[in-house]
Amino acid sequence: MTETPKYSVIKKDKNIELRRYQSYIKAEVTLSEKSYRKAVFKGFNILANYIFGNNIKSENIEMTAPVAVSQSEKIAMTKPVTVSGDENYTVAFIMPSEYTLKSLPEPKDPSIRLNSIESHTMAVTEYSGYFREGKIKKAKSELTEWLEKEGIEIQGDFIVAGYNPPWVPGFLARNEVLVRVKA
Repeated sequence: MTETPKYSVIKKDKNIELRRYQSYIKAEVTLSEKSYRKAVFKGFNILANYIFGNNIKSENIEMTAPVAVSQSEKIAMTKPVTVSGDENYTVAFIMPSEYTLKSLPEPKDPSIRLNSIESHTMAVTEYSGYFREGKIKKAKSELTEWLEKEGIEIQGDFIVAGYNPPWVPGFLARNEVLVRVKA
């Protein structure tokens, strides 16, 4: 079975969960792309190349789930506040739990960063289908609305997480939208 990050559920309300995640390490790459789909495919290929042996040790690293994508937009601080349109996406793989930052092989690709993520709390909603921007926006909106209603503060960018390979039919695909929240 494919390893996923370990967490405990703090609260559940229909399709939304508050989760406390244990610490983990992720390999990530940041790209300038026009859409989630393009960023996912390009970032996935770069990171897959790393875990399939294109690293200093030529070591294969076990595939885990999910593939996570977050988007940050550069915002000009003017009145009115406007979005510049420059979109950066960060695509990440969670590394198997047996690794530490010291034991992971160094990437040959300098665009790949290895980061240790401390335990944290996330608000999560699940949806099926592919990484389609309409579904993602709807899930973000529902999650934001719920967090506002609950009085829970968001800390950081939304993350879209896909758990299945691309050949899994959309109606069976498990995806999540997550955002870090103040504990």
